[in-house]
Parts: sequence; C-alpha cells; structure tokens
Amino acid sequence: MKLLHRWTGIILAIFIILFAASGIVLNHRSFFSRIDVPRKLLPKTYQYHNWNFSAVKSGTFIGADSLLIYGNIGIWLTDSAFSSYEPYYAGIRKGTDNRRTASIVKTERGNVFAGTMSGLYQLHNNQWQMIPVPVKERRIVSLLESPHALRVMTRSHLLHLCEEELTLSKIGLKAPYDHKPETSLFRALWVIHSGKILGTPGKLFVDLMGLAMIFLSVTGIIWFVAPDTMKMLRKKVNARKKLAKINRFSLKWHNHVGIWLLVFFLILTITGMFLRPPLLIPIVTKTFPAIKHTILAHPNPWYDKLRDIHYDRFLEGYILSTSDGFYYSEPHFEDSLARIPHQPPISVMGINVFEQPEDGVFITGSFSGIHRWIPAQFEVFDFITGAPVTPARGMANPFGSIPVAGYLSIPGKKELLFDYNAGVLSLKRGNTPPVMPEIVKRNSPMPLWNLALEIHTGRFYSFFLGRYYILFIPIVGLATVVMLISGTVVWWRKYRRKK
Repeated sequence: MKLLHRWTGIILAIFIILFAASGIVLNHRSFFSRIDVPRKLLPKTYQYHNWNFSAVKSGTFIGADSLLIYGNIGIWLTDSAFSSYEPYYAGIRKGTDNRRTASIVKTERGNVFAGTMSGLYQLHNNQWQMIPVPVKERRIVSLLESPHALRVMTRSHLLHLCEEELTLSKIGLKAPYDHKPETSLFRALWVIHSGKILGTPGKLFVDLMGLAMIFLSVTGIIWFVAPDTMKMLRKKVNARKKLAKINRFSLKWHNHVGIWLLVFFLILTITGMFLRPPLLIPIVTKTFPAIKHTILAHPNPWYDKLRDIHYDRFLEGYILSTSDGFYYSEPHFEDSLARIPHQPPISVMGINVFEQPEDGVFITGSFSGIHRWIPAQFEVFDFITGAPVTPARGMANPFGSIPVAGYLSIPGKKELLFDYNAGVLSLKRGNTPPVMPEIVKRNSPMPLWNLALEIHTGRFYSFFLGRYYILFIPIVGLATVVMLISGTVVWWRKYRRKK
C-alpha cells in the first residue's frame, strides 16, 4: 500500500495539479473571460486550419454584399465571395470568449442585433452597443425575428425585445405537458462535480477542494524528494534543518488534509469520471427525481435547458430546442409546451445548426450529424445521404459520423458545412470552400477558459495520446481513487499503531 500510494501519487501529481487549477478556472468563466492564450504557444492540434474548432457557426447579410460571419472567432465582415476579411467586434467586451457569437439578425427595420457570450448588442455606426437584459445570465444563445416580435433566448429564459425602445421583458414559458420534476443523471453529476448544486457557496467549496488537491500534490512531492535531498545536504546543516522542518510540516498536513477531505475527493473524482466518454454514454439518457432544495429542483422548469428557437411558418407556432429535446408552442406562449414526436438526433453537447430553408422544413446539426427535419410529417432524413433516419429517443450519442459545428448557405452561390475537426466543406459540386486567412488566425487566440476545459476533459493530451485520449479520464480517475484509498489504509495502520 505504501508503494502504491507513493508511486501513483508521484505519477499523478502534475495531472492532479492541472485538473484542480483548470477546474477553478472553469467554475469562474466570466472572471477569466478577458484572458486569452496565443495559439502558437499550444500544440499543433489547437492551431486553426480550414475554419475548424467551431470557428464559424453561420452568417448574416447586413448589406447588398456585406456578410457578417460569426462563431468562436467572434464577428468578421466579408462578402459573398469571401474575398476579404475585417474584424467587426468593436464595442464588444474584450476577450475572445466574450466575443463568441451564437446569433446575428437583421430586422425588417434594418436594425442589426448580435447575441454573444457576453450579452446582447445592437450595431450602431459600426460599433456594437450593449443592451441590458433583465436576467442574471448574459449569455445569449439565439435571436429570432418572428411575425410577432423579436425574440431573445438565454439558456434559461425567453425574452421579448421591443425594437423601438430597446427594452427587454421576460416571457413566462410554461412547463411542458409531460413535465416531471426529474433531472438527467448527467446533469446531476455535473452540478455535483462543479459544486453548482449548492449555488455559489457550492462552487467556492469545490474551488477549495481544488486548492486542497494542489496542496496534497505539492506536499506529496516534497515528502518524496526530501529524504534524498537531505542526504545531499549533509554538510549544509542549516539548509538541511530547514528542509527537515518543511518535510515534517508537509507530512503532518498531507495526512490531516487528506483524511479530513477524503470523502469529498472521492466524490469529485468519481463524478468527473462519468462526465466524459466512454463512461458518459451509458448514463446520458438516465433520469431520476430532482433533489429538493438544490439547483436541480429549480422553480423555473426551463432553467439551463434552452438552446435555440425558430418560428415554424407551416405549423404557425414556435419550435424550441432544449436539452430535453424539441418542443412546440402556440404563438403567444399561453399554453404548456408540447413535446414534438419523431425528433432528429441531437448530441448531448447541444444543437449547433437550426435553420429553416423553407416553410415546415428544418436543418438541424450537432455533433451527432446533420439532418433534414419535417415536424408536421414526422420525418427525419440524413442531410448528406437523404436516407430516412430513425427518430432519436432522448439525447443521442455524443458523437456521430460528422461533428457539425456550423452551416452557411448563400443562395445560388455556396452551401458550406463546418465540421468541428476537419473544418469547412462545400456541399455544392464545383464550389471551392473559402480558405481561412492568416489575419483571422492571428486575431483568434484561445480563451483561457477553453484551454482549461481542454485540460480538464483530457482532450489536451490527444497531441501525444492520439485517439486513445478518450481513455485518459477514466484511467486517471481510477488511479486517483486507488491513490486515495491506499493512502487512507497507510494512514489508518500508522494511526492504530500509534494509538
């Protein structure tokens, strides 16, 4: 047990420190949103090429031949031929993460609005001006100009925007007909792992656990190297005494902190193992009753569930994409929402494409692929092959044949599909997809929050592990559990002997 704890601890120390530090960053996205990391400092797997990594989600024309393309690169002005590029995010909060854009609409009145990670903006004299929203969350996931009004969607609320006065008001979305006070097992594990289950105090407690894990790793390393170092310092008495004192302190508090917080360390480790494939896949569709007095039993039935919205001109009602699937609402949102049968597959990672090329027909895209969906006829087809697709029940496998990150159609000219890994693909024969210029690459660093996410999920290590990186989280998680248990056994035997 001593050897097991000693060597697993030393091998895992650097990874645990990175997990803990990245977890703290992930828990405070807005705080770190202004900090970027140059991509040239990162492995080649994180360099932009061919518009990959969700660089572009879609585009909106704001003039005769003035096209705003948007996505993870922020907002850029180009034309239908993609002949030139100009950054177009003046006025939006600094930081690549803040400039990430989910939707841009140009209304019939000629006003241009953008929904970004940092809030809602209106374009005025080539500058974006922020519009205050009446809810705590600033992140906008969708904008829609419908026959009735301009709709603004966050992950928890649907808002009505008065275009004349630029004021927003909440729309009270009723619970669906099939609503049950349940939550997905995936979401429950996620809010437990992040501490969000208890709100801000819970997140701060998990931050404290992260700092404690860093402390254990550092004191463990000191304990490991101190004996040999003291032997080398035989002639330097003072230095040897100082190191011996540090070593005694490290051993004492390594044991105390490790034992006092053991249960919490195990909970964080085990829940984290199930938040990534392959252990994620079997729990994705599992549900259970929401835990009362926690964020899982939020009074808002749509809390953190809304993803996108469209007005179906054929059915004359709204279709809402949520983390629980697609729902239909009549135009005034007075009735409970109804779940739509025969839905297209959508990855648990969320919908990335939701377009309506013609009345009653939708294009949906996610990491589970891209599909053509006709809700009124209960039909779903693979967008590439045209083959019928068996409707998904619940959330689909996180990964499909094509991880779709975006879609852009320029009528009569181009139809582009953005693969998260491979980048842009042309869906029309004879059309060459646009090349990603150096000016866009240079001005699109990686947000610190995203680098932390890559490290925390294990994807960062794919540059040397290749496709086997998917096993990194379960293997390191299991090794961490072994390290914690073996350390407890060693401490218990010493404690009993002492007693």
